[in-house]
Amino acid sequence: MANTKQFDLKSVEELASLGLTEQQIADSLGISRSTLSRRKTDDETFDTALRKGKAQATVKVTSALMTEVEKGSLRAIIFYLKCRAGWREEEPEIKEIPPLTISIHSKAVR
Repeated sequence: MANTKQFDLKSVEELASLGLTEQQIADSLGISRSTLSRRKTDDETFDTALRKGKAQATVKVTSALMTEVEKGSLRAIIFYLKCRAGWREEEPEIKEIPPLTISIHSKAVR
């Protein structure tokens, strides 16, 4: 790794904490996506900085979501339940109802 370009790991972490994709992070660092992938594999501190930054982004978003859930936002509640509690919207099963025959027997009253 003698000729490997060095990066400020705090900058790598900060880019990841902004929610950028790995392609966007690579572009910001001036490297290709494949170089970024190789760097993650070869350099544990680089990989750790990326993972730590991504975790920070997740914490920010999760915190904002939970704030909305606590406010009673129906959209936030539904989103949370679908993503974290396995809820699904399903079309109700419509069963075919057999025909109903009604017979009326009456005696004429005079």
